This record gives sequence, structure tokens and C-alpha cells, in this order.
Amino acid sequence: MEALRKVALAYYNSGTDQERSLFNQFFQSMDKDGNRRVSYREFSDFMSQKAHDENMRTRDFFNQLDIDRSGGLDFNEVLTLYYILKSGRPICGQCKIFITNEYFACMKCFETGSAAYSICLECFRDEGSLNHNHVRLYFVDNFSLLESLRKKPLPNHQPSLRSNKSQVAAPSLHSCSESSSQLGIVTYNHYIPEEGRVSLINL
Repeated sequence: MEALRKVALAYYNSGTDQERSLFNQFFQSMDKDGNRRVSYREFSDFMSQKAHDENMRTRDFFNQLDIDRSGGLDFNEVLTLYYILKSGRPICGQCKIFITNEYFACMKCFETGSAAYSICLECFRDEGSLNHNHVRLYFVDNFSLLESLRKKPLPNHQPSLRSNKSQVAAPSLHSCSESSSQLGIVTYNHYIPEEGRVSLINL
């Protein structure tokens, strides 16, 4: 979790004033009593209201976020949560733990546009059966998945043939208004301009 905290902080520090303001709003929406710390009750209420994965509403997940073991989430720890939610970091479909490092994603689900299904390294190595309708043959690690998309986009992720100007902006991690917090898969796009800055704003 410490590594994710550093990534989230790097995005925040390199962001624009507007992007940082959006995160500040996110933090304030969780910190109901305004004491600059988010208690487990505040965390649980917020996550339940926003219909996030039930495995991310637990005390265990809260304790993972609470890196300094203070019993509450400070600004940077909530920033880590924000990054996790916006970047789509997965819960293992098998053992239901939050995956903080490498994982394996089902390519069959990805190719057909089905709901994403990922498992942690430990569950991938386990020889037992999966709680899934596709076998391990169809699973690849997250780095291989990214590389395969870089070389050749999947059939349902082909960019449209419209002009470059009509394409969406480069992916980012910030659009955090209360009305636009739904997460989704960002499709591969050949036409995202090289100068498009990756930030915390449009996932």
C-alpha cells in the first residue's frame, strides 16, 4: 500500500490547481466532522453510499489504507484510496483481497467486453479451480495485457476512424465530482496525441 501512496502523491503533486481542488472536494465529502481525519464510520458510510465494491468497505481494507496505524485516514491515505478507486485497482475475484501488486486478468472477458475479472498471483498459482467460467489459459498478467494493447488493440477496442480532433482527451485520474465518479475501462486509442498529459482527471 505504501507504493500506491507514493504513486497517488506523485499524481497529486504534478496535477493542476483544478485537479487538486477536485481531490480536496473528495476528501471533504468523506471528512464529515471536518477534523482532517476520516474515521472508519465516515469511510464506511461514504463507501456504502457510493455503492463501491463491498470488499472495499471492510475494516480490513480500511486498516490497509491506514498506513500509519493511527485509527483514521489522513489526507495522503485518503488520496491513496482516491487513486485506487479512479485507477480501477482490482479485488481478487477468487480470494476477495485487494490486490496491491501484480495480478492476472481474464483476456476472454476483456475481449468480449464482459465485466473485468482479475485474480492475485497467489490464486493464479493455486492449482484449485477458479470461481469463474474461464480457465487459467485465458489469464495474463497486467503488464502483458498492457503490452498486448500497445502492440495490437483488441477487436472491441479499435479506435474509431474519425479525425484526431474528435477523440477523447488522454486518460487521467481526476474527474471526481459527486455526479461523475463512476469508474470504467479506458479504451485503447491510437490517436491520443503524444503531448496529452496523463494526470488524475478523466478516468
